[in-house]
Amino acid sequence: MDLEGRHVDRVLADVEALKLVNDVEHAEVLSVLDNTFPFAETLQYTDSVHAHVKVEDVDALPHDELVALGYHPENAEPGYIKYSTDAGLNFIFSSIPIAQDDSVEGAVILPKPFMDHVGIDMRDEADATQIAFDAIITRAAELNWREVTQAGPVHCCHTQVKAKHWAYPPECWAGWRRPIEFAFGTLQIFHQKMGCDLRPMDPGHPMAAADAQTTCSAASEVEPDTSASVSG
Repeated sequence: MDLEGRHVDRVLADVEALKLVNDVEHAEVLSVLDNTFPFAETLQYTDSVHAHVKVEDVDALPHDELVALGYHPENAEPGYIKYSTDAGLNFIFSSIPIAQDDSVEGAVILPKPFMDHVGIDMRDEADATQIAFDAIITRAAELNWREVTQAGPVHCCHTQVKAKHWAYPPECWAGWRRPIEFAFGTLQIFHQKMGCDLRPMDPGHPMAAADAQTTCSAASEVEPDTSASVSG
């Protein structure tokens, strides 16, 4: 991973100035790069990091300002857009359901915009990366973090990865409050929507037993666009 804290910090400061993340979320994302990060052993296999931010309306985002900062819009769909940056920190903004929480009345209480989760993108499919990815379950148990596995393939709009682990911090864990997504495998981009495997609800959420949706629509069989970007 070629992520430098000072560059990531600058990007976060710019996005915070646009009021798309707050100071707590800024610190939470930045702490991923610290050697005290609870899952620091995964960082040597990480290609990029992303922050997924829920907003009221993707169309109302300050797109001109984001482009002027040098960020690159990618994978845009109605209610969803990704901005990649040269710092290796990418932002996903969405106003569509992307989490099981979104289908449970009263489960989402944070005002928008808010950071839904931080993503650790482990794109290399080498054996060493697979081993590090598989070890996340054991590491989460050691830390007393809750964990949910999504066996692949896992879809998000018109993209696909092999599998995901989701880790949920216990309360008051060194400032952490949002879920962490570990996504394994090459990011495949398709020409049309592939459905969406929603972020699992935190098993520790008081409403986790509710009948939450797991997908927003069924995936279809479509050939990937091999010429498309495979960044995180």
